[in-house]
Formats: sequence, structure tokens, C-alpha cells
Amino acid sequence: MRTRRFSVGCFIGRSAVHQVSTGNCLESEHTVGGTVPMRRWNDRMLKTKMFISFSIVSLFIVGITCIIFYYKNTSDVKNQTFSLSKIIAKQFSEMIDLYMQNIEELSLSISIDPAIQSNLFDFSKATNPIEKETIGYKLNPVLFNFSYPKSYVQSISIYTLDGHGYHYTKVVNQPKQAEVFTAEELRNFTEVLSSKPFLLMPSKEERTFGSQSEIVVSFIHKITKIPTQTIIGFVNVNINVNAFKMVLANKKANDSDNTMHVLIVSDEGQVIFENGNNRTGFSQSDFDSVIFKKSSPEGELNWQDRLYLYTYEKSAYTGWNTVILIPKDVFLLKQKRIQDIVVIVGIITMLLIAAVSYLLSYQITLPLNNLMRKMSRVELGDFSQRMEYAGNNEIGRLSRMYNLMLDSISRLIHEVYESKLAEKNAQLSALHAQINPHFLYNTLNIMKSISRLRGVEEVAEISESLASLFQYSMKNLHQPVSLWEEIDHINNYFNIQQHRFGNRLDLRCDIPNDILQASILKLTIQPLIENAVNHGLRRMKSGGCITIQTAKNNELLTITVTDNGEGMTDAKRAQLSKALDISNVHNQFMDISQGVGLINIHQRIQLFYGKQYGLNLWSKPGGGTMVTLVVPFITVQQEEGGIAQ
Repeated sequence: MRTRRFSVGCFIGRSAVHQVSTGNCLESEHTVGGTVPMRRWNDRMLKTKMFISFSIVSLFIVGITCIIFYYKNTSDVKNQTFSLSKIIAKQFSEMIDLYMQNIEELSLSISIDPAIQSNLFDFSKATNPIEKETIGYKLNPVLFNFSYPKSYVQSISIYTLDGHGYHYTKVVNQPKQAEVFTAEELRNFTEVLSSKPFLLMPSKEERTFGSQSEIVVSFIHKITKIPTQTIIGFVNVNINVNAFKMVLANKKANDSDNTMHVLIVSDEGQVIFENGNNRTGFSQSDFDSVIFKKSSPEGELNWQDRLYLYTYEKSAYTGWNTVILIPKDVFLLKQKRIQDIVVIVGIITMLLIAAVSYLLSYQITLPLNNLMRKMSRVELGDFSQRMEYAGNNEIGRLSRMYNLMLDSISRLIHEVYESKLAEKNAQLSALHAQINPHFLYNTLNIMKSISRLRGVEEVAEISESLASLFQYSMKNLHQPVSLWEEIDHINNYFNIQQHRFGNRLDLRCDIPNDILQASILKLTIQPLIENAVNHGLRRMKSGGCITIQTAKNNELLTITVTDNGEGMTDAKRAQLSKALDISNVHNQFMDISQGVGLINIHQRIQLFYGKQYGLNLWSKPGGGTMVTLVVPFITVQQEEGGIAQ
């Protein structure tokens, strides 16, 4: 029974509707409407719900895992990039330090050279410009000896405290006039070099051949008088920055287009060296020196309209910063590769999970579908359907419980069937017992009458027929017989009746031979003949006729017993027809004498074959009576073979 729930106040009658707030009703409607998606979800097949649930949960887990894996690997790649850059920056910085230490050794060798010391001493004594110029010519071969073995030395200059300088360069046909420093600059050199071993000047251009020029770095070292250690001059060694390329010989470091950039930058942001030579010697406006003031030596930098990951190492020896720049798009390319791998692996994993989810849901629901199909067959009456599942899980236990339930149902059905069969047999016995005494009473009256009127031979004949009747009635009482046996029994009965009525009665049988082997219940036709004789023909003086006809229609056998007797009134016929329609063995209309046998036969047929079989009655006053008996057409061989129940 289907039950609907209504919220109180929304369905309580017309008079009370106005007392209920509209908000409550709307809230109830909203509550009911909110359950529609849940109902739709509950209406889905279990396999579909399991597949969707497994897929959603698994895809969520895979998605979260892929995201975490992606960001973790991206972070690891970034950290590894910074770590590698730090190592490279430190190595490059140490190499530059070693290189500059060689320059310092060279400048120290120049400053303590006896020829340099002697010529500078002579220069301090000279008053004639020609003498000072002569000293320069003397210094030239000395400086040549120092610079020639050093390919990275562009030029060497010697400066006195008064600003006079001697200059040697490897460039041919170039003036030998040294770079002029003011007296103020020389005093600053003196102050700085009094506390520091050397001074590095920022990158600058120095002319070479023709109009060409090279970028050089100036290494300035003081010259002290031996042994007083007083400053008497300065030596300036100009180093070609291209020498740094040899120092930093590295394929990646020299590839400025796609990979890392190596820069040597001062704290003020001036680019001393850049492996692409594009920014060497440029001022701080071209490089953000703020990064050197940050606490972390790594980060991101926007330089030359391009985003870089940077790492730098500050040299305690030179004070320069070795900066490693890696284009971020190169890093993003690696990140994109990781992303592609994660996406591909994620998609493959999701497809595998979806396939496994489908197979798992199919494997779980397959035995349930088998159980549903078997239950559908059981619903149609096939109780032989059993589940075959060897597992010990929930489905296995459910299968065993289902099998036990079918065993119990089959056992109960068998018990009920046996009980009903016993009940039917008892009813048949009771009905049969009601028929036999009635006939026996009439037969005994005939024997009494004949024995008074006639001789012993007729009594013997009647007794023989009567014995056959009793033998037929009592043998195998509950088993069906052939139609031929029932007709033979009718002949014995009619033989007795002919001794009573003489030629007043006639019995005609129109039965094909192939129907004589039809199976029929005992004493179903003979009582109809008896009713026709006693209630329809006994008052007739002559011409009484009873006709038995049979017909086979598909699987039905129709037996018609017709007499030309006095018939029934409409009231009696209607009452008998109503009694036949009421299938109740306890309601036998005992006040209708003619109906006792008919009702008993009708009940027996319905109890044995089913409610769709039985007797039909037709009669009219003075027009005779016709009783039609309908049973299933079953041969005796089929009955004995157990084909029909």
C-alpha cells in the first residue's frame, strides 16, 4: 500500500487552512522538492551508483595526488635549480679569485722589481723633463718582460705620486701616454691602499688597433720603497675581460641565448663581465643592485625584459658578485614537461580507475542480477532456481539464505499440497459415500419389486449387474478410469433399469473410438443417467431416450447427456444453475432432490481438475434436460505416465 506524508497544517481541511502560516507550507514544499535529486539517485541501478561513486572518489584522490605531485616536483626542480646555480656561482667566484690572485702576484712582482724601484728613485731626483722621459724608456723593457708572458694583460702603467705615469701596452703604434689620474685621485689611492692590498677599478674601454677598443678591468697596487715601506708610486695592470671567458670556460655559461647567464657585478650594479658581452661595463641602471641587499641570495629578477631566476655569490677577496641568471622560460619549459607528464599519467590513471571501478561494480552486481533473474523465475512458479556462489562474503551468505528460503518454501508448498490433497480425497470420499447409498437404495427397491413379480432368473441377472456395479464403484476409488469403463458401468446400470421399465427407455451412445481411452473420474456420467431416469423419464409410458455424445475441442473433452423427459421449471433450473456456480462443498442445496448428484459431480470435477471445469445445465419444461460435462482431454496412458496431475 502506498502512503503519502503531508506536513501538518498543509492538508487538514478547508476551515483550518487559513490558520496555517504560508511560510510553513512553503518550507514543506521546499523540503519535498529537495528530496527529488535524492529520489532520482536512489532510483539508479546499483551498478551505476557504485561506478559513479568509485569513479568520483578515485578521480578526486588522483586529482589531488597529481596536483600535489605537480607542485612538489615543480618546487623540487626550482630548489634544485637554485642549488645548482649556487654551486656554479661559488665555483666561478673562486675561479675569479684565483685569477685575480695571479694578477696581484704580478703587480707585487712589478712593485718590488729592483729596476722599477731604482727608476722611481731616479725619477724622484730628476728635475729635467728629458731625464724623466729617459726613465720612461728604461721602464719600457721592464714592463714588457712582465706583460709579455701574461696574455690576459692588456697594458701596465706606473704612476708616481705627483701624477706622472709610464705606460706600456701590447698594441702596436699606440701612444704610450698613460691614463692621467688627478692628484686628488692619487691621494685617494694612497688612503685606500694604506689599508688594502689592492684596488679594483670598474670596467672601461681601452683602445686597441685602429678605432677598436677592448673592455678592461684595472688592478691598482701600491709601490713601496724598500726597505722603508713608504708609498712611492702605483702600478696599474689593465686586464682584458675576455680573459674571464677562458676562466669561466663552460658551454652553458657561454650560451647566452637559451641557458644561464654569468655576470660579475659590483655592489653598485655595474656589470664588470657578462658572458654574452652585451652588458659588460654598463652602469647600475642596467642591473638591479637591490638584490645584493636582500637577505636571500636567490630569487626572481626581471632583466632585459625577461624574467630570470637568479643566484649570486659575493667574493670576500674581490668584493664582486658572481651572478647566475637562468631564464625562467627555460625553467617553465621543464615545469611544462612535468605538467604534461602529470596530466598524461593522471589521465591514464583515471581511465584505469574508471575501468577498474566498472569491472568492480559489475563483479559485485553480477551475482545480484543473477539473483534477480532467478527470483523472477521463482515468481512465475519455478522453485528449482538455486544460486551457485562459492564465496563466503555477503553475497555468498545471501545466496545461501536465498537457497534455504526456497527449500523452505518448496517444503511448505509440498506440505500444503499434501494437506490439500488429503483434504480433497476426504471430500471425494464423502461425496462418493453420498452417491453410493442413494443408488444402492434404488437398486434394492428394484430387486424387491422384481423378485415379487417374476422369477429367479431375472433376479440373478439383476444381481450380476449389481455385483458389477459394486465392483466398479469400490475398486480404485480415487483413480481416474477410461471413458470406456465408465460407459460399461452405465450399461450395467441401464440393464438393471430396463428390467424395471422395459422398453419404455432407450440409451444411445455416440462416442468415437479415439475418445474411449480418455481419462475421466469414476461415477461422473452414471449419476447423470440416473437423474435422467428418475426425474425426467420415469413417468413416460414409452419413447424415453437418453443420448450420450462426446466431442474433443483442442485440449478439452465435452460429454453431453441429453434426455427427452419432462424437463425442469425455470425456477428449479435457475436454482440448480446457481448451486453449480457456488463452489462450496458444504452448500449442497439438500432441499433440491434432483440437484444432489449434479452438485456432487460438479464439486468432484472442480476439486480434481480445477475451477474452470465442471457441469453446465440446460432444461425447459416439457423440452427435456441437457447436462454438459467439461474436463481436460487426457488419455489413460498419459494419466498413468504422470503427465497430468
